[in-house]
Amino acid sequence: MVEDLVDNLHAIQQSDAIIGRLWFGALTRRLGLAALAGLIAMFGLGMANVAGFYAMLEPEGPVWAAAIVAAADLALAAAVILVSGRVQPDPEIERAFDARKMAIESIRADVSDLKAATDAFVQDVRDAKDSILEFAHDPLDSAVQKLLIPAAASFINGLRTKKDAA
Repeated sequence: MVEDLVDNLHAIQQSDAIIGRLWFGALTRRLGLAALAGLIAMFGLGMANVAGFYAMLEPEGPVWAAAIVAAADLALAAAVILVSGRVQPDPEIERAFDARKMAIESIRADVSDLKAATDAFVQDVRDAKDSILEFAHDPLDSAVQKLLIPAAASFINGLRTKKDAA
């Protein structure tokens, strides 16, 4: 009973470790993609600064080229951020959640069985204590109730069966 409880606690620990590892992997992928998006946005901002500079310096072709590159960089950064928000953990996380759920249910059953066994043991101890106290309080009366009355009832039943047989 206790071994089952320990096994189920171990199963919960293992499933929690798997769940944590899967969520950590998804989180690192998200953070990596968000960092890449931030880097691209920095380049876009740099290009926007260059474009602004060229716009004030010379209103010809190089300004618009830098502006188009900056807009493309910013659009790419936005797309990467959208993709990073949709990254989910691997599908095996569902199996880990199911294993954890089954282990928790099994632990609940084991604890319930352990509680019932403990309650029965406590009741047996109380009954033994009551019998000892009763015997210590009035040993002769206890002996009559526990030994003499059942013996007399058995003796009378034995006489009846002999009389009925004869």
